[in-house]
Amino acid sequence: MPEIPFVETLVGNLAPRVAGRTIRAIQVRSPSLLKTVDPSLSTVQGETIRSVRRRGKLLLFDLTGSLVMIVHLMRDGRLTITPSRQRPTRDVALVLTLDGGEDLRLVEGGPKKRAGLYLRRTGEVEQTEPVAGLGVEPLSEDFTPEGLSAMLDQAAMQVKRFLGTQRYLAGIGNAYGDEILWEARLSPFASSPALRAEERSRLYAAIREVLARSVEEHRRHFGDALPMREPPVLLRAHRRAGEPCPRCGTPIAAVYYSEKETYYCPTCQTRGKVYADRRLSRLLK
Repeated sequence: MPEIPFVETLVGNLAPRVAGRTIRAIQVRSPSLLKTVDPSLSTVQGETIRSVRRRGKLLLFDLTGSLVMIVHLMRDGRLTITPSRQRPTRDVALVLTLDGGEDLRLVEGGPKKRAGLYLRRTGEVEQTEPVAGLGVEPLSEDFTPEGLSAMLDQAAMQVKRFLGTQRYLAGIGNAYGDEILWEARLSPFASSPALRAEERSRLYAAIREVLARSVEEHRRHFGDALPMREPPVLLRAHRRAGEPCPRCGTPIAAVYYSEKETYYCPTCQTRGKVYADRRLSRLLK
């Protein structure tokens, strides 16, 4: 699922291409996409896109008429700018026809259609799904070492899960949870409240450093193009099972779940312990 570096790059590259343009028509082609009914989606027709911004993993399109269109790409959703004359393929879930003869299209490949489209009034955004309940932005000034420590004390869960729940920190998912914990030399299976002061400091520094660095790496990698796939070359630990750890050379290990996996260095992060595959074992607690 796209996380902060990907979505931040997407917003930065998309905004200059759609801001100031008027929506001539909107067509939802996937029945599961639309998550709200009031206000009616037809109300966006004739409105202008004032700006595009990110909140966590979400894209928010601020429209005239005091409306905000929110897009959650989920795992397989991607946005493209396409000539309006080009016929939509079967994977196109949303067509937003803009002035100038182009469409903003949401394409969702794969059999599981999870992407979401929400239309909210401006004053309702922070109080309603999917924005309500999101935690602090980890690259914002509101994210402090003291705030992180308080969150860790409150969260009765493993630190990898803590990073991805969204109610504490918004925008971090499976991939960058692994990248952050590798950078911090912390076990993904450690209990959040049990982290020592020095470990908490390392975690805070890693969150800021990894995300800021990754945003810049994504911008260099994609240039002004709209990103379509997470570039694996930019990842140090995630999806690197069996490859040498970039820091110590130990093969990166992995624990696989039903739809997710956790990657870590046994030497740098778990004091030499290699955990059993969760699909075959209940050893992880």
